[in-house]
Amino acid sequence: MALCALLIGLGASAQHRPHHTDRGNENRTELTPQQRATLQSKRMTLALGLDQQQQDQIAALLKTRLDERMEWKARQKSEAGSTEQKDGASRYVALNDRLDREIAFQENIKAILSDSQFEQWRSLREDKMKGRKNRSRDGRRQHARQE
Repeated sequence: MALCALLIGLGASAQHRPHHTDRGNENRTELTPQQRATLQSKRMTLALGLDQQQQDQIAALLKTRLDERMEWKARQKSEAGSTEQKDGASRYVALNDRLDREIAFQENIKAILSDSQFEQWRSLREDKMKGRKNRSRDGRRQHARQE
């Protein structure tokens, strides 16, 4: 009898929880693009040793980029109700535009930073991307299978 109660208790606690509820994000307010840009530029200042002029230029560049991202998100939400699938050509155009914006952003960063700061920025960015690739959709680390 006690074993049966234990198994029922374990079964109930092993139920799948809704996605992202354990992160505590549901009550967090969104930061404005200006606030995000300021915080990101200060993180870069700490990591790369930027002077005040570089920090101001980076903050302006990041604000522009974050404004564009907010506009893109708004467009995506408005198109979410649409049942039309994007064809290959429009998907290509969207991906090509995103890569063009990324290249322009990187060139602007390179113009602001010194050569050593730029290399350090690229290294930090690559490390961050590697960390993202090692995470599953729910935010937990994925472990490489050892065969």
